[in-house]
Amino acid sequence: MSMERQLERTRESEPKQTVYDEFMRFKMERTKQRREGKVVIRASEVPWDENRQALGKWYLNIHNWNETGAPGWTVIRSRVTKNYRIGKHTHRGGGRLLFCIEGRGYTVNNGIRMDWEPGDLETLPVVVGENEHEHFADPTQPQGFYVLGFWPFMEAVAYETRQLRESPDFKGTTEKELFRPDDFVNDNARLKGYDINVSGKPRDLLDALFLKRNQWRDRLHQRWVIREKDQPMELNRMGYYRWYVHPDFTDIAVKHILFWVHEIPPGSRSGKQKHQGGRLHFVLQGKGYTILDGKRCDWGPEDLIVTPINAGGCVFQHFNTDPEHPVKLAVAEPNWYDIMGVDLAAGFEQLENAPEYKP
Repeated sequence: MSMERQLERTRESEPKQTVYDEFMRFKMERTKQRREGKVVIRASEVPWDENRQALGKWYLNIHNWNETGAPGWTVIRSRVTKNYRIGKHTHRGGGRLLFCIEGRGYTVNNGIRMDWEPGDLETLPVVVGENEHEHFADPTQPQGFYVLGFWPFMEAVAYETRQLRESPDFKGTTEKELFRPDDFVNDNARLKGYDINVSGKPRDLLDALFLKRNQWRDRLHQRWVIREKDQPMELNRMGYYRWYVHPDFTDIAVKHILFWVHEIPPGSRSGKQKHQGGRLHFVLQGKGYTILDGKRCDWGPEDLIVTPINAGGCVFQHFNTDPEHPVKLAVAEPNWYDIMGVDLAAGFEQLENAPEYKP
């Protein structure tokens, strides 16, 4: 047999790399990343970054999504200490949540003034077009936000930030490319259809969608700032919760990211729960640890706890190690519940109640 024939047969017998196999390997790599990814991001290990918008700590973003058990989140801890305002920019599509940690002031968003103070949650609703956005702080005290975004939702609305004015504290060079012109979005953004008013039962399923559109537009005129004083504390199976965004709330402008503050009394613990994961817990106050899938994870002030997204879910419980002061956790997760169900392929189960809860 000739050498050419042998080489030809060898090439024919080589296994073919199919797109299916490539996709299978991709999914296996993602599973490995989520299982081995970071679950505690320590404030002491996140550097402050003075950028053209504000002074901030970037806990999660594109630079470390491949290192965490729940990729896709944008998490920033911002701070203003020198001037009364930060930079001015736009959020095309919106969808951000900003929880006031310290200081008082107000935000002007699309010409509307929103006052805030510690414990309030500012929301940027998903509007048609842009949220033109600027913060003004009380110059007598530091001001800071815990800022959240979830990229899969942001990607779906063609999210982009356009810089309009730089922070007075920023000393770097101006990148003209970031100051996009007003007409960088095509003319489709300004197209208006004829009015569709649906009263009573929609005549068909397409009109049912237009009815939902009209209802969502009405929601955009409701609360943009959710005030701590207006949100009651509830005692439930996990402990003390103050809800800001919940699937059942209909009087607020957003519902895509759920948000609440979880308070654990001195020396106590939360309930124990099984959940798919993907939750963020930002330590507003206190110190303690979390037992996550049988492993102890210690944390302190302004650390970020990430529950990983795993097949079969994760089991977690929080413990307050301070005998004199409560722990406060700012908790967020995508509102998958309205589109994928509450079990999320892993099961949503309560395994143990908080000691304060008496059913």
